[in-house]
Amino acid sequence: MMQHPGLPGLADVSWDDIGLIAAIADFSSLRQAARALDLNVSTLVRHVERLEKSLGTTIVDRLPQGFQLNDAGQMIAGIAKDMKRHFLRLQDVASRDQAAQGQVKIAITEGLGTFWVAPRLSAFAQDNPEILINMECSMDLRNLLRNEADIAIQFKKPDNPDLVVSRLCTLHVYPFASLRYLEKHGVPALDERPSRHRLVLQESEQITNDAMTAFLNKNRIDRNVAFVTNSSIAHLYAIERGLGIGGLPNFAMAMGARLIPVDVNFQHSTEVWISYRREMRRIKRMSVAIDWLRQIFSPQRYPWFGPTFMHPADVMRLVNKTMDRPEIFDSRIIKDFLDSRENSQISGFKRSVGRPRNE
Repeated sequence: MMQHPGLPGLADVSWDDIGLIAAIADFSSLRQAARALDLNVSTLVRHVERLEKSLGTTIVDRLPQGFQLNDAGQMIAGIAKDMKRHFLRLQDVASRDQAAQGQVKIAITEGLGTFWVAPRLSAFAQDNPEILINMECSMDLRNLLRNEADIAIQFKKPDNPDLVVSRLCTLHVYPFASLRYLEKHGVPALDERPSRHRLVLQESEQITNDAMTAFLNKNRIDRNVAFVTNSSIAHLYAIERGLGIGGLPNFAMAMGARLIPVDVNFQHSTEVWISYRREMRRIKRMSVAIDWLRQIFSPQRYPWFGPTFMHPADVMRLVNKTMDRPEIFDSRIIKDFLDSRENSQISGFKRSVGRPRNE
């Protein structure tokens, strides 16, 4: 029953009775309407009389040839049909939430979204053709409670108690340089602080270079910096094109980057967090997306996302042994460089080194 204390005339109105008026309007007689509704005529008349009493007005005219909706009844029938259409829309929403279909908006850091998640979207789309992934790659933090995204993946742990927050994986960062850069500027010694080398840095709301600054033991490293950007894509390309040494995920070469790891006794690790509003788990498409994201960042499946640091050489050995490498990756580039410099410092790349200092 509708309960509207402020509207006495509607206090006892039944939604079921209103729906019956819409059915009556579709038929030429009360008897036909009753048959279609699987009611007897007397029961249908009682519903009509109850609604008239609740509204305080007549809605059917009692004519010698039978009952006929009057103007008020026709208006109620129109309202009832509108209500039915809206109710069906509500059913669509409910069924949509129970089916793996619709849009999922993911806010994620640029590098992880571009270089790790995006290459795996094709397989996800094959398995879930009715789900549209809307991925916003940004280094800015997103507020899930303002509906800026359904799911967020970020480096800073959200502290809002209204969100479900859990550790997704660990990202390990290691220095890399291009062959072009190392051939021109030389390879830093294992324990050398590369003060004479050029650095490529990324800075954003979620990324600082405190660890690199501490490693160099300097208050300012501007004279060594060749390039600063907030973009993960620009950062990678600058390192790959020989602008300087920069920190990248330890699986950078497994993604296809033509780079050499630079062993200077430095690596940095940061936690990656996934968060979403609690009700997202009750919506099928959201739950499917959350489970998929957990799978593609799983340390069990991809050990370099685990809490223990893996040297890039070990990552590549694992990739070569158990996984298909991206077609863009050409091991000949690195192999030729290593073979021609057997006695150089970079030959350390051929072996697994101990865990570098994490600062």
